[in-house]
Amino acid sequence: DLSINDVSASTKITYPTAHRITSKLVKRGYILQPQKRGRYSVHPGKLAEFIGVIRRKLNIRVLASPFLHDLSDTANEAVLLAVRRGSTAINIEVVNRSLINVTPDSSVLNLYSTGAGKVFLAYMSEQEFDNYTSSLVMLPKTPKTISNKEHLIKEIDQIRHTGVAFDDEENETGLRSVAAPIRDWEGRVVAAISIIGLTARINKTRLQELTPLVKDYAFRISQAMNARTQSEKNNSGLVK
Repeated sequence: DLSINDVSASTKITYPTAHRITSKLVKRGYILQPQKRGRYSVHPGKLAEFIGVIRRKLNIRVLASPFLHDLSDTANEAVLLAVRRGSTAINIEVVNRSLINVTPDSSVLNLYSTGAGKVFLAYMSEQEFDNYTSSLVMLPKTPKTISNKEHLIKEIDQIRHTGVAFDDEENETGLRSVAAPIRDWEGRVVAAISIIGLTARINKTRLQELTPLVKDYAFRISQAMNARTQSEKNNSGLVK
């Protein structure tokens, strides 16, 4: 437990600033102050939550790396690993980037115009999806970008049925991708893996050929994370 003087001294910021920031963190539940003029401590629940998020994301990148390289070699295409961050997704790993033009801007992904992004949309809770679409302004990135919410909802339903999502030049002209979800040990979708390439290399027939490949590797990574398979869920008596 620390006093405001302790916080100010350890962070090397002024007493008023330390008090203002700490007060806000108390209101938001990150810091505890049992007594009105008492000392402060980090909320253990919030600390555990942060540790869990960091652990999952670091583990995904390290654990998935050999699978990503193997998939890239097998498909002879670039492979991306993305995680969701609020209403966007971010690429945390790119393998064989020389085959595509990956710029800093392309590390942040729209959910509605990319394969990986659509994966995250498909496996949101109903409430999350409603909140996302209610405030969504679907700006077209290319002439093929989905800009109609009804069309998006229809495609999301299809992704839930098939377990894969496509980007047919919807985010960037000249690029196609196919993506599949990665689940953690609790069955939650925590990442998405994509095969992405130039339309000159990946025509629509080739995209369909790559589909079972990306699903297989997403499943392998999920298994490596101790994800429960559908058969395991059914055997445990859970509804599919």
